[in-house]
Amino acid sequence: MTDTNQPARFCPSLSRRTSPAVRHASPARRLLIAMSLLPVALLAQPAASDEVVKLADIETDAGELDLYSVLPSRPTSTVFGTDRAVQDTPRSITVIESSLTDLYGIRTVNDFVAVTAGSFTGNYFGVPGALDVRGERADNFFRGFRRIENRGNFPTPIASTDFVEIIKGPPPPVYGGGKVGGILNFIPKTAKSKTAKFIEKPQGIASVTLGTYDKKIASVEYGTPFSLFGKRSGAYGFIQTEDSENYYNNIYNKGTLAQLAVDTELSDSVLLEYGVMAQWADLNQSLGWNRVTQELIDTNGGRYLSGRPALNLDTNGNGYLSPSEISAYSLEQFAFADPFPYGALTANQQAAFRLDPTTVKYTSIGHNTVQVEPGDFSQTDALTLYFDITKTFTSDFNVKNQSFYDSMNHTKYSSYGFTADYVAMAFENKTTANLKLTPSEHTVLDTIFGVSFRYSDGDERESRGRGYQVLDRRDISVGATGNDRFEGAHTGTGNVPYNWRQTGDFSDFGIFGLIDATFFEKLGVILSGRWDRYEATTNGTDLASVFQEVSASDSAFTYNASVNYKLPAGLSTYVTHAESRYLELGQGGMIDRLNLAQGTWLQDSEISEIGLKGSLLKNRLYATLAYYEQEKTAFNSQAGTFDTYESEGTELEARFAPTKTLSFTAAATWQKTLLKNPPFFLGVPPGALGLDPTLVYGGRFVSTGQVLGVQTPIEAPTPQKVFSLGTTYTSPKGWGGSFGGTYVSSFYSGYAQQIKLPEYTTYRAAIFYNTGPWSFRINANNIFDEKSYAPQFLFWDTFISPSQGPTAELTVTYKW
Repeated sequence: MTDTNQPARFCPSLSRRTSPAVRHASPARRLLIAMSLLPVALLAQPAASDEVVKLADIETDAGELDLYSVLPSRPTSTVFGTDRAVQDTPRSITVIESSLTDLYGIRTVNDFVAVTAGSFTGNYFGVPGALDVRGERADNFFRGFRRIENRGNFPTPIASTDFVEIIKGPPPPVYGGGKVGGILNFIPKTAKSKTAKFIEKPQGIASVTLGTYDKKIASVEYGTPFSLFGKRSGAYGFIQTEDSENYYNNIYNKGTLAQLAVDTELSDSVLLEYGVMAQWADLNQSLGWNRVTQELIDTNGGRYLSGRPALNLDTNGNGYLSPSEISAYSLEQFAFADPFPYGALTANQQAAFRLDPTTVKYTSIGHNTVQVEPGDFSQTDALTLYFDITKTFTSDFNVKNQSFYDSMNHTKYSSYGFTADYVAMAFENKTTANLKLTPSEHTVLDTIFGVSFRYSDGDERESRGRGYQVLDRRDISVGATGNDRFEGAHTGTGNVPYNWRQTGDFSDFGIFGLIDATFFEKLGVILSGRWDRYEATTNGTDLASVFQEVSASDSAFTYNASVNYKLPAGLSTYVTHAESRYLELGQGGMIDRLNLAQGTWLQDSEISEIGLKGSLLKNRLYATLAYYEQEKTAFNSQAGTFDTYESEGTELEARFAPTKTLSFTAAATWQKTLLKNPPFFLGVPPGALGLDPTLVYGGRFVSTGQVLGVQTPIEAPTPQKVFSLGTTYTSPKGWGGSFGGTYVSSFYSGYAQQIKLPEYTTYRAAIFYNTGPWSFRINANNIFDEKSYAPQFLFWDTFISPSQGPTAELTVTYKW
């Protein structure tokens, strides 16, 4: 079979298409069909949602003092499936309430580093889609269900969440396998209070944010009780729109987020929870600086090697480079030796790679100058639906059936030579039974068992390779020209095909169980396991014109074993070991054909963790200390090989609310992640090959760690130490302020270890005033204009994103 390479129809708002398995039935219709079967399977069943909790289960003397929910006051069921206080949960977990995200100016998942140990995210195209936890990209969950893979496709929404749970380590077996780093579980705002009670009267919040660099955000949220066919119900809606520019030149962020959550009590024992979240995102991406050297970093942009390619390859003068124009020059060269012999390049390559000597000079570039232009775009529409029905038979026994649907339609183009078009959907139905037993006076057993089925399909299309994505060719101090702007596959001309494509589907049938035992109200033991049966089919091609369809099936077992013990003085210690196997997914949520063909499509990971938690000083101080060791494997689709990682680290978190007016947060991370095998380099800086950059910046070199003499194991490009502190003061008269900072230690930007990024400390601050229904808050970030850098080692080993300068925003809120 050959690829017809029909480009997606492009319109100003978004490129729209559907994957093969979704084409004949709309997502909404498919979901409604599945939902219609639920009442048959579970007549009159109530729903106790993941976010419905009873605050009475965990009393805190400091509750009235904690105005911004700094102290963890909710039990959580996300880690294991049974409700446990955070202090009694034998796993490292951070709960971040919406009031704290507002106070600290947390707008994206990357900002969680201010309050969460173990987190640090480099530049992933400048789009905050997922958080890095313990050196591994974390999974995004919504109400306990895994969302479609989102690695830099669109910003993961935070503003509409009631609270966020960040769990370190793989997901519990109740939720299936997953990445070893951790998960982010987003709980939406609903018409229920923190104590799980329906709100008694309508209430709403309107908010407007204006900031530097033309930031403009507006939101409205409204909750109300109502009666649905005589049944007590509550609804909570949220809508936010943004139209902002950015500190970086030519970067913009536009989007709309809409969310509705509804709860209906069918009877005293039956509760329905259902809702929808829709997101439209329109932004563009950037890899940051190119042509990066240690000198450029050391001078904070003062020594950038400027120069245009000597040979103009835009022969038709249309302002774009096409495959036909560059095919004779092989702009991508495999570096087979180190140092690389310049004479090994052909005459055509030497001509195309060389910079024009008359234009070569050193110049300075600001942190606001990055590799992007106004024509670049990244557009997404995403839809999430859920429906829960729960039957509570007794206070000790309930059954819940949950359905979840998530979809993404995403198109992106960057003029440095990359186009992608992703369409993906996932549907999951899960039934769980929760039974609590008390076999003796001093023994309590909380058990969960259930079954789940998940189906996903999609279509990933990318235009890559062939000498495209020659990122050093552009002189960003001058801007894009027709000699370094590559035509995209989205244009419809047919000049640029989608030469990498993966189309298919996969399913997962799982059976799981858990026993949570408590003895003498001190000793806790949790044992859980899950068996999954995976089936997958992918019809794909990797930089070739011939498609191949591959099908495979496999089984996986995931388990977790944990023990915790309550010590005197409010302390609790624990130990956990977990192993997980989960699918190796691409950037658009599909399984690569090569993965299926080689039997490498299931990723293995394991973690061992020991920790100490405490709630001290009359529950006004909460602290947790954890040490972990973890291992994982990942298939490198670019190199066609397995990567194996080992990590270890120590994490400390503390929350302190000594008075009603004063609170503190602290997070500290000491970690080290090692890659045990030689890496594959999609881009090698000329200095690593002993080449004069003025002779080769017009082309691109790829290579392997073996060729470059990389000694393994080698440390991953992530900082070993990250420390964050924050404090807030609130006056009885309604005004107050917060101040905090984050320290990041020095580390290498990539595996070639050509550039070492300096340590840095950034500071943030906020002042606020509350009076009646009005509140006013000013948040400022990087207030001392600290210069720092984040790596983007996915492509070039030395692609660096420079820090943003000082930014500020004013938020005005009215509540009724």
